[in-house]
Amino acid sequence: MKRGKNIINAWIMVCLLVLSSVTVSLAAEPTAKSVKLPLPTAIQDSLPWFAVFELQNDNAPFTRNHLKALAQKSDRVALVYYASWCLHCREGLKMISANASALEAAKTAVVLVNVGERDKEMLTKYLATFSLEKLNAVVDPFGRLTQGFGLVKEGENMDLPKTLLVDKSMHPQILIGSKGEDYISILKGEVE
Repeated sequence: MKRGKNIINAWIMVCLLVLSSVTVSLAAEPTAKSVKLPLPTAIQDSLPWFAVFELQNDNAPFTRNHLKALAQKSDRVALVYYASWCLHCREGLKMISANASALEAAKTAVVLVNVGERDKEMLTKYLATFSLEKLNAVVDPFGRLTQGFGLVKEGENMDLPKTLLVDKSMHPQILIGSKGEDYISILKGEVE
């Protein structure tokens, strides 16, 4: 009887190990193409007014006017939505980190938008693990950049990852769900 339980426990452990390795390998490898999603009605023409908090600047506000100034200095701005618990977000952050100079050369500004987390010290350390602490990073505790943009309904959790690409004139261009091998090329404006 005891030997039977040990065999069952061993099989359960093997199954869990296989399942976890499959999950990790799926999270680690980008798909061939990024998944483009339809733009929500709320942002099809332009972005509504919003105010969130800068992560690095002690709760300083980051508003639509701040984003507009950033967009005017760039050709495009990528709003990269992430959470520290999201494996697919982590892969996207690694891609952005590895290509930061290429994105800057292509005049693509990046704003990292944290969804649903409030521990700024933890988030600062988390972004530092990817060498992203110098990028614009904001926290959105009241859903201004999620619910306000129509990316999620009130009371719902946002599916991650997501990246919203806006042009120099603040017009939303592309909403990306899962990131593929072409993700950085899309952010650089090389691929639509």
